[in-house]
Amino acid sequence: MPDFGGERPFDNYRVAITDPSHFWGRSDLINTMRKSPFQVRILLGGRRLGKTSALRAVEWNLLNPSSNYPRRAFPVLINLQLEQPKDLDNLRYILIARLREGIERWRQVPLAEIRQMYRQFLGNITGGEVTLKFLSQLDIKLNFTNTDTEKRLNNDSFRLAFLKTTEELRKLNFQGVCFLIDGAEFIVKQDWANDAWAYLRGLKDTDTAIKSCLGLLLSGYRDLKEYQQRVGSPLLNIAEIEWLGALSEEDTRQLISDRTEQENISLTEETITSIIQWSGCHPYLTQQSLNLVFDSNQEDSRDNLIDKLLQHHDKDFSAWWNAEKISGCFSEDERTVYFALTQNRQAKPQDLAQSTGFTRVKVTEALEVIAGTGVIRSHDDEFYTLGSRLFEEWVKQQ
Repeated sequence: MPDFGGERPFDNYRVAITDPSHFWGRSDLINTMRKSPFQVRILLGGRRLGKTSALRAVEWNLLNPSSNYPRRAFPVLINLQLEQPKDLDNLRYILIARLREGIERWRQVPLAEIRQMYRQFLGNITGGEVTLKFLSQLDIKLNFTNTDTEKRLNNDSFRLAFLKTTEELRKLNFQGVCFLIDGAEFIVKQDWANDAWAYLRGLKDTDTAIKSCLGLLLSGYRDLKEYQQRVGSPLLNIAEIEWLGALSEEDTRQLISDRTEQENISLTEETITSIIQWSGCHPYLTQQSLNLVFDSNQEDSRDNLIDKLLQHHDKDFSAWWNAEKISGCFSEDERTVYFALTQNRQAKPQDLAQSTGFTRVKVTEALEVIAGTGVIRSHDDEFYTLGSRLFEEWVKQQ
């Protein structure tokens, strides 16, 4: 079997894309964020669908000094799975700390085209003393407990630090801040979750000094969606929901063209069409299919290549299908709806409701979640079609 763990670019597609020249698609999301970065949005999408890459793309587009939009937001990308704030006060400190560090890194970036600027921005290293020095200048006393990792800010200190920072940002041609929160599921699992959402809601709803210069884009999937349905989160109630699905065929073809050019390999139109069909334009499956095709022997048959892909993705597909009923992937209802869709490959919600015996509401909710994994496609909510034939084949073999 080909070696999927080599050194070539894009080999695993398991880490976020940070090179603008290698990012394809998601133009609707990026254009929306550039036009109105000071809103509250929730970006939902399944595993391996490229949520972090999308946040990175939003980051470098908001940083781009060549932007034609009059109100620019300085982007601050925070991975909550990495940060793991301990409470709301600690979360407030993390927001300010990453904001201050981001500004310091941006000050060191030379004027250049965005690809070089962004690479320099990511490469700059800034220590935590930048934040401590800034807060001490504002006479903000930190509340230490045991270690330096236990830094906390109350509301008054956060507001002061945020507003003073926005004054600096205006001199850098930014009119405010947009926090890009990756892994927002971390918060919904905490007992202080609703306090955090209510606080952020208050900043956007009632704090007249802050609300016009603060944007939020939170990424997640099932846990974030179900939390909203379960408790009616104050923040999520005012958020606009953006679903991340599979790429368009045009964007997938551009991705394939980029890969073949980077690796100096030619593919026939038949091979390209086959990759698109079997990946269903899912970005991760497309990248992995290309890896296999590039590494395969010319005598490998199409069936042999598909068998190798099924073997390689068995754990991925098993996690998506989620027969073990682990939180975060397909439920039993969603598995039933997906399997019903495989019977005709295209159906309307009312057709699937009839064939499954579910209500139309239950079917529609199930289809929304499945489409958020990128293995089926929504066509203006009028009807749905199967996407990845590779995943479809794996399901049939279970």
